[in-house]
Amino acid sequence: MDISKLLYLNESSTKFAGFNKESSPFVIIGAPLDITSSYRPGSRFAPLAIRNSAQTLEFLSLRTGIDIGDIGFNDVGDVIMHPSDVEENINRIASVVSYFKDANKIPIVLGGEHTVTIGSVKGFEDPSICILDFDAHFDLRDEYMGYKYDHACVMRRLWEYGVKIFEIGTRAISREELDFANKNGINYITSPEVKLLGHREVARKVINSFSECKKLYITYDMDALDPSVAPAVATPEPEGLDLSTVLDIVNLVVEGLSNRTKVVGFDVVEFSPPYDATGVTAIVASKLIIETTAIIAKHYKNLLSLATKS
Repeated sequence: MDISKLLYLNESSTKFAGFNKESSPFVIIGAPLDITSSYRPGSRFAPLAIRNSAQTLEFLSLRTGIDIGDIGFNDVGDVIMHPSDVEENINRIASVVSYFKDANKIPIVLGGEHTVTIGSVKGFEDPSICILDFDAHFDLRDEYMGYKYDHACVMRRLWEYGVKIFEIGTRAISREELDFANKNGINYITSPEVKLLGHREVARKVINSFSECKKLYITYDMDALDPSVAPAVATPEPEGLDLSTVLDIVNLVVEGLSNRTKVVGFDVVEFSPPYDATGVTAIVASKLIIETTAIIAKHYKNLLSLATKS
């Protein structure tokens, strides 16, 4: 595959965290898909905003003791998006993710609307993959305003693909989605339940649910976080999660599954920079990426060898 035909790489533009290490097992892929946003568009500008904000953060993770500066990121640019064809863009994202998967890299995808995740997951070409989804919304609608590839239908399309899903932070749902989730055994924990249970019990439930999983993909819809933490999202919803709780859950889940499950990639989606007047949401998105990368590196001590094997 000639990957250069699918990627736009501006050599003069900012790299994620201000540097580029081609040998890194972590590949940064921008996916500025922003076609079906139903409230606050602008997520197409998120990859650049996240790249810029990441330069302001330190690379040493106190949570894990890992210095991401030692591992680095290989920023390969943005997937070239069709201006109006969502399904074409899903295929393009899938092709790019598949290319780097075959190169034994760990893709970190910067969205873009949540529809990006369909392409990312399909790029692994393995319906047995499990998805940990932090999101205020179920995204389980069969269609939204007559369209099946809307951002509100992401998890429904992935469920049809055959993946196992666990949703955390849910608090904005339709009756149709709730009935579908309960009927089909899709696990979820609402944001009030997260606060009641605590991050350790939430992590335990996820680990038990994913006990048979060999591969794990994590998707962070930024609206899983409370608007006081991440205000500039496409569809904000009150009563959300805080950043530390999300990262503590992920840390425990990755640790609990590390003996049998490989984290193959993750994404950050639904951040809309035009609404980020103070720049705080971009910082939060960058922190999510740096800390999640550190968590993966911590619990896969043979990470560099994993990155060179299938």
